[in-house]
Amino acid sequence: MDEFIKLLNKDYELMHYQMKDKAIIFHIQSSRKELACPFCGSKSMRTHSTYEREIQDLPIQEKKVILLVTTRKMFCDNPECQHTTFAEVHPFAAPMAQKTDRLVKNILHTSAQLSSLNASKLLTSSHITVCKSSICNLLKKTPAIVDKSSITKVCVDDFVLRKRFSYGTVMVNLESHRIVDLIPSRETADVANWLATFPNIQVISRDGAATYSSAATGSHPEAIQVSDRFHLIKGLSEAINKYIIREFPAR
Repeated sequence: MDEFIKLLNKDYELMHYQMKDKAIIFHIQSSRKELACPFCGSKSMRTHSTYEREIQDLPIQEKKVILLVTTRKMFCDNPECQHTTFAEVHPFAAPMAQKTDRLVKNILHTSAQLSSLNASKLLTSSHITVCKSSICNLLKKTPAIVDKSSITKVCVDDFVLRKRFSYGTVMVNLESHRIVDLIPSRETADVANWLATFPNIQVISRDGAATYSSAATGSHPEAIQVSDRFHLIKGLSEAINKYIIREFPAR
């Protein structure tokens, strides 16, 4: 069993373990004498206190695996550091996480193929305790990877962050109808620099504002600029309304 813990991380050792009906509980601790402060990087050997973290790991032999990790709270001896104490960081799990990194990777791989609800049911049947909302939270924290060179037709428009005070700009892929990116600005220079990071844009759909017109021209002068459907219909409706009022005045 100690070899299994060494596969998790070579600096950890098994103290003892318990076999239960539906779970295996491993009590483990780090063999490192010195720990680095995550805030300033200075080394410390002085222990303030200890506590146990419960971290779920990949199942074994159709049993749920729980790691009870002895975690040290250390003094930071660096007088310039703003923190006097810090908690031990375990390399196989994120701070405050209740699951190991390899278990999270397994959950994300499964949920990428199924809905969160079905993934939760499948994982639960595999002796991994995770609910639908937890899977959704993990997916939200996973950064989306966008191939910017594949984006050729986009729509850009503004959205409100704080009404009358701050606005952002959203980019939508016109071929997949999915949001590609967001920036917290609608200033011409910011939008132009942002659009320039997408090298193969051929069509830009936008509103009639000079901001997006200048940004599109500055970043992709050869791209075709078109009015989006909403503003096209809005402009047409306003023109027809003015024409009717002018030609058929009220009596």
